[in-house]
Amino acid sequence: EKAIHELKEYLMIFLFLALFFCTFTAFRRIVLRDAGISYYHYGFALIQALVLAKVILIGQYAKLGRIFDDRPLIIPTLYKVVVFSMLTIAFALIEKLIEGWIHGKDLSGIWQQILSADWNLLLGKALVVLCAFIPFFAVTEIGRVLGENKLEEMFFHRSSASKLKKNG
Repeated sequence: EKAIHELKEYLMIFLFLALFFCTFTAFRRIVLRDAGISYYHYGFALIQALVLAKVILIGQYAKLGRIFDDRPLIIPTLYKVVVFSMLTIAFALIEKLIEGWIHGKDLSGIWQQILSADWNLLLGKALVVLCAFIPFFAVTEIGRVLGENKLEEMFFHRSSASKLKKNG
């Protein structure tokens, strides 16, 4: 039962991030098409969503970002956006280290590759992740305050929405 709950949670996080990243990829495709460049990297967007969903789950189970849970929702939301953005950067660096190791590079060669990266592109990707995390953590914080499964119930069950309207 716990595994099913975790899989369902992972799937919901993945779907949110996949929608966000695929939409951004579609936007990049349109902009680059106008410049005469073909761009169809939806697979990268889906892989990024899979990886970030796992990073978020790991961070949540490690109870990262729980320090401000008793404050107004804006504070834990923004704190989690920053903490999980930094965690995402850390995982990206680890990914680059492993990728370099697989390709037979030594540590200095890997660091040289990381430092010679296109920083404008990296900054752009970091901003996209940061912007994806803001609504994601806002919604998850609202769900946390409402209680277990209440937000899901409100979104996906008609009777819950009707009760809320009558009580509101």
